[in-house]
Amino acid sequence: MSWSISVDSATFEVYENLTSDAGVTFGAYRILADWDEATVIWGNRPAWGSSAYGYITTDYSTGWWSFDVTSLVEDWLDGVYPNYGICITHPGGGCSPPRVCASEYSPVDPSLCPKLTIVYTETAVEDASWGQIKADFE
Repeated sequence: MSWSISVDSATFEVYENLTSDAGVTFGAYRILADWDEATVIWGNRPAWGSSAYGYITTDYSTGWWSFDVTSLVEDWLDGVYPNYGICITHPGGGCSPPRVCASEYSPVDPSLCPKLTIVYTETAVEDASWGQIKADFE
């Protein structure tokens, strides 16, 4: 017996720990190329897609930003796109505040690191040989 997985929902969350002006909009974008965490900097960053998987608008408060990335995770699982990750940026790009906690924040407070939460359903699929399938339709 094998299993089929159906994604019910997928949420990507990052924690804003340094505030800036209110009213700045950020989006979650699919990264388009492979990259190396040890060597990537702003100058050699990979490109990201032009369509966002949700937006947030800043409001002078720290806290969690949440993006619905269900369709992106489904596309990763279906092989539509390779999983190179997610980029959080505002339309103008840049590195100015606000700031969100990256995975490197774990020594300070691991509970504030980015997280991807996937809710899924597993369905058992009966294994069948080609002979069994053919015999059923003859």
